[in-house]
Amino acid sequence: MKARWIRLGTIAQAQFDAAYAALAAAQPRHAQPILLWGEEAARYPFALIAPLKFAPGRVQRWLAWGLAAAVATYRQFDVPAYLDGEIFLHGRDIAQSRAVTIEECAVIASSFLMRFPGSCVATPSRELENAFRLRLEAQHGWEFDHSWPTDFEATRAAFRAAAGL
Repeated sequence: MKARWIRLGTIAQAQFDAAYAALAAAQPRHAQPILLWGEEAARYPFALIAPLKFAPGRVQRWLAWGLAAAVATYRQFDVPAYLDGEIFLHGRDIAQSRAVTIEECAVIASSFLMRFPGSCVATPSRELENAFRLRLEAQHGWEFDHSWPTDFEATRAAFRAAAGL
């Protein structure tokens, strides 16, 4: 199944939150899943936006469904993160994730640390993105294409303002 990967670049968390909310609201019931990716001061925020038909039936399971690939990505980089309803590292919540319904979509929003513990150097966005992308594709059976918002999505005033388009 095809899915879309949309890279927003450098964006403040508040703008990212508004962008994923507006993008999710613009999706029809039959839309392709979307992974929205950004770069913030100390994190790489991401939001998995998928029509409700792809999400588990119970909302309580959405975080595990949406974050398993993120935990696997951390482990690929030898970071012992784990999932306990949220992404934890050494007993601390490192992602402040949330799962919400917006119109016809399930949205799981979270983030990756830019600098992994024990490393003074920021993990390059492209390297982390590629690893995460492969994990998502393996978990969900999706094939991501890099994408931009469609004309319909881009004309929505909320998305344009939030994403700085």
